[in-house]
Amino acid sequence: MSQRPMLSLHVLAGRGVAAGVVKLASAALTFTVFVVVAATMDERQFGLFSTAYAGASLVSFFSLAGQHAAVLRFWPQYAGSRDDGRANTIMALSIRITAAAVAVAALVLLAASALPLSPGPEWPAIMAATALLAAALGWSEFSGCAMRAKGAVVSSLLPRDVVWRVLSIFVFVIAGRLATDMTAVTALWLTALLLIASVLPQTVTLLRDTLQAPQTPLSVGETAEFRAVSLGLWGVTALPPALGQASTLVVAALLGPETAGAVFVADRITRLAALALNGINQAAAPQISAAFHAGDRVHVQRITGLVAMTGFAAALAVLVALVVAGRPILALFDPAYATPTMHGVLVILGFGVLVGTACGPMELTMQLTGLQRELFRTLVVANGLGLAATAALALTHGPTGAAIGMAGTTALWCLAGAAITRRKIGVDPSILGFLSGRRHLALRTTQKGRP
Repeated sequence: MSQRPMLSLHVLAGRGVAAGVVKLASAALTFTVFVVVAATMDERQFGLFSTAYAGASLVSFFSLAGQHAAVLRFWPQYAGSRDDGRANTIMALSIRITAAAVAVAALVLLAASALPLSPGPEWPAIMAATALLAAALGWSEFSGCAMRAKGAVVSSLLPRDVVWRVLSIFVFVIAGRLATDMTAVTALWLTALLLIASVLPQTVTLLRDTLQAPQTPLSVGETAEFRAVSLGLWGVTALPPALGQASTLVVAALLGPETAGAVFVADRITRLAALALNGINQAAAPQISAAFHAGDRVHVQRITGLVAMTGFAAALAVLVALVVAGRPILALFDPAYATPTMHGVLVILGFGVLVGTACGPMELTMQLTGLQRELFRTLVVANGLGLAATAALALTHGPTGAAIGMAGTTALWCLAGAAITRRKIGVDPSILGFLSGRRHLALRTTQKGRP
């Protein structure tokens, strides 16, 4: 079948800028949401809320069963070859798998609420609210990725990244004025229900379009490939964010909910450093998949190099801002967080993100080019060691030690992943790939100009 033409770098950059603007708005709104939520409750309740939120996020990553990455991997591959029937079949299959997996994950959390695992009186209610939030987070991530795979970059991001945050700010401001004793349980229920309401129109559109679209059955080989790749993507897409949330849970278990709340806030602030990288990744993912499976690795290198340099430059600027104004930023959440120790935690975590952005869209590239097994092995080893180191350092050096472990883990697996990608497929997704690509282009231009 004939191939649909690839987007030019100018068009891709335009879409990346649009996605980046949405992500920038999302980051600002998310920052505001947590400030507002923190203002409605005391340190203990916010610590419980942030720990439960981290737990719901952790479960949601596994509840996706890798399908949010699978649609980004397979839809562009089939649709790029003008095989819309198989692309629609993949979409319908991913929807069914995700719905079942999200439901199972929520039921597991509900069952856990009946277990006497915590002496705290909030345990059953917190687990019930966490189950709904985990299901909502999982489905909203999948529905956004499914729409993005079809090329709807901005509209795929708006419901979760903007609408949900705006509604949450409005509702929590009103709730804070009406009730002075906001609890973690109430905040979790509100957060989950608002997310469901925000993504409902997107969900209806996705289901309607999929049900009405013509479908072509997959062959035995295509079905086997889908299952094998999905299984690999399940691990590599769930582990990095899940282990990041696990670090917060480890801090909560070892150092208490108050410290966990402060580390949670610092971690969320430093994610601003990866904002540009994550934003342009939204537009780059379908193009990386389509170009690689069409055999155009030169285009893949150009895309990844552009993403790497954009992300690194933005991350460096954010890190400088955190060094200069980190303590006032922490104080917005709670004056108790604005200490030299927590400022150091903030800077350390920011440096880890900076190293990660220097490696460019390494994780995304490995997911979409068949390197999911190599990525999985790298994640298991690096993050397993990193989580153990984080726990040990937290016990010996408190929140500063935990931050060193978390930042070191990020840097380790990102550097390893970039090296594997360069060796296996000849594409360097880091800033070094961008610089070497520029040098090669200049050399070819010079050679062409010689007599």
